[in-house]
Amino acid sequence: MLTRAISFLSIIMWLTACTTATLAPTATAEPTSTWTPAPTLTPSPTPTPLPAMLKLRSPAEVSAVNPVYVEVLLVPPASGTVTAGMIASVLTPDGKVYARFNLRQQGELRYMAEQPLMLPLDPPDGVWRLVVGLSASRPIIGAQTLDFLPAPVAFQELADVLPAGVTLRLPQVFDEVLAQGNERAGGRVWRYGKGELALWWAPGPTEELLYDNALVMLEASHAASGEETPELLAGEETDWQGRAAFRFQEQWPGREGGPAETWVLQDDAHWLYVLRARACGVEEIPALLAEVQATFMLAGEW
Repeated sequence: MLTRAISFLSIIMWLTACTTATLAPTATAEPTSTWTPAPTLTPSPTPTPLPAMLKLRSPAEVSAVNPVYVEVLLVPPASGTVTAGMIASVLTPDGKVYARFNLRQQGELRYMAEQPLMLPLDPPDGVWRLVVGLSASRPIIGAQTLDFLPAPVAFQELADVLPAGVTLRLPQVFDEVLAQGNERAGGRVWRYGKGELALWWAPGPTEELLYDNALVMLEASHAASGEETPELLAGEETDWQGRAAFRFQEQWPGREGGPAETWVLQDDAHWLYVLRARACGVEEIPALLAEVQATFMLAGEW
């Protein structure tokens, strides 16, 4: 029995030795992807536009009798162009805006206002300033402000021309074109540019100024002028520097015609005066004429 068991065990061992061992398969690792960062692009530097040069043109003089057009130059770099919108402001010595202009391009480099700058007959003392504000297609260099002093205005001496007690601040640039009568009854007419200023005087009735008397004096000034009679558009009772007065709106005919504003006044001695500011060949009375007209004073006025 023991012999048979040993023989069986020998057979088992022999079979085991003759059989090749099969190894369990080893799991294959999944391939690992490696992240490669995208290359960083170096930005190209943005070229800085070359600036344009702003040049403010300073007039020789500015005054009520010498209006000027605000003008600037905008010069682009040699290799480019420039476009801009501009507004010019004129400031009084205390910093208030006196006038403002849109500047329009005139030609390749020049920008100008469409209306002239005319200062008051009696401008405030001190330094005035021109300030240009702009929005441009490229950077701007150059001063955008310009300081200036108004030029003085010279006035005529009229003491020997007008009746006693009458004053009128008339600039020397006004030319006398008509002189009639004397200190008791007469008249003077002056012209400047597209405007005319006239003053007529004569003794009147010793009563308060009435419309009928004012109208008679007005019509007498028409006849004395030697021109075609103007059309009377309107008349109203008002006051002139505290005095009773009548104001008339006229339309003068002809090539040198135009609107006129005419005042009929009375002084303390009952003298009557006709003071007329008139446009000559244009549709509006020049602003300077109205300013000079407003300087007329009778004795006793302040």
